[in-house]
Amino acid sequence: MVEVTTKISAATAFQITSVEDELEYLNMLVYGIPGSGKTTLLASAADVEEMADVLMLDIESGKLTIKDNKRIKHKNKIDVVRVTSYKQLAEVHKFLQAHCRYRDLDTPEAIKKLTDLEAKFKRVTPDKIKTPRRYRTVIMDSLSELDALCIYELLGLSTDMDLSEAMNDGDMEVAQFAEYKKNNQIMQLIVRAYRDLPINALFSCHVAYTQNELKQMFYSPSLTGKLRNQVQGFVDLVGYLKVGDLPDGKIEAPRRMYFQPVGKFDAKSRLANLVGSYFDDPYMKDIWKAASA
Repeated sequence: MVEVTTKISAATAFQITSVEDELEYLNMLVYGIPGSGKTTLLASAADVEEMADVLMLDIESGKLTIKDNKRIKHKNKIDVVRVTSYKQLAEVHKFLQAHCRYRDLDTPEAIKKLTDLEAKFKRVTPDKIKTPRRYRTVIMDSLSELDALCIYELLGLSTDMDLSEAMNDGDMEVAQFAEYKKNNQIMQLIVRAYRDLPINALFSCHVAYTQNELKQMFYSPSLTGKLRNQVQGFVDLVGYLKVGDLPDGKIEAPRRMYFQPVGKFDAKSRLANLVGSYFDDPYMKDIWKAASA
C-alpha cells in the first residue's frame, strides 16, 4: 500500500492547473527597426488594468519615448530603472521576486513589505510611499542592447571607462568563441528568469536581416548567433512591428504588428484566441483583450 503524503519540499514543489484556465500573464517579444514604436507599444501596458503597474528596464536610454507620449494615457503607472550592467539586472530580478510575493495580498503586513521594498529602491523613506506599486508587467527595452552590454562585461569593458585609453590599447580584448558561448548562456538565463516570474514579461528587440541567393530579405530579431531563434522559443508571442509608407496628407505612418510568419520574417503565437495574422496600429489593450478572450 503506497502512503499518500501532502508534505512537499520547496525544491520539488509543483502545482497542477487546467489548460482551460484564463490567461494570467503574457510573455511577448516585439522587434522592429528603431522608431517603429516598439517601446510605445509595450509601455501602453500601463493603460491595461490587468497589466498595470509597469516597471520598465531601460537598457538603451529610451524613456524619453514615453515622456509626453500621447499614445500612453497612464504614464503615471510606469516606473523606470536605468540598467547599465548585468549585475543590476540580477538585482532587479531579486527585487521582483520579493515584490511578487506580496503584490496580490492586502494584509497590513503585505502592504508594509511592498512599501518598504519600494522605498528602499526609490531611495526614500517609507512615509513617502502613500500607496505602494503593484507591478504586474516588466518591460526589458531592449534585448539587443543587453546582448551588447553582456559582451562588454565579459571583456571587462564599460561605457564609463576612459575611451581614449580603450582606443589606444593595442591589446584590447575582442570577443572570441568562448565569450560568445558564455554570452549565449547568460542571455538565455536572463530571458528565462524574467519569463518565469509571476508577471507579464515584455521584451523589445532591434531587427536584423539576411539575404538569400535571390537577394530576398528575411527579417528576425537582432541578437547574436543562435540567440535570435532560441529566445523566440521562450515566449508566447513574437511580433514583427513594421512601419508602412506615409500616406498623402498624413503626418504619421501606419504600423502593423505581425504575429504569424506570413511573410519573410519571424513571428509566432501560442495563443489560440488570436485570430488573423496581425494587429494594425497595435496597443497592448488590443493584444491583451484578444489573447484573453
